[in-house]
Amino acid sequence: MEDAWEDAKLRYPVGSTAHGVVRVRRPFGVFIELDGAPEVIALLDIASYNPDPLVVELPEVGEGVFGEVAFHDEQKRQIRVRVGAPFWNDDAGRADMGGGSGAD
Repeated sequence: MEDAWEDAKLRYPVGSTAHGVVRVRRPFGVFIELDGAPEVIALLDIASYNPDPLVVELPEVGEGVFGEVAFHDEQKRQIRVRVGAPFWNDDAGRADMGGGSGAD
């Protein structure tokens, strides 16, 4: 498994585009089998799912997903994936969360 993990990190460096198929769906996110790295699990958590256009539900089991590699979790040996811009970069999301100045 060590070689598979090292190979997956090389194939999917942070910032690169990843594609895979959802294999498990949980309330907190989905686990993805990445193309070319089936031995290594990728995780797309709900906070990292911000597709454009916005979709409320996480992808279903069997659905293909494209995303950006956000980081490598060495301890869990997972590749973390993000879809869309980080929620903290979303101007509309900040406004909804009370990010306005209140000077209006």
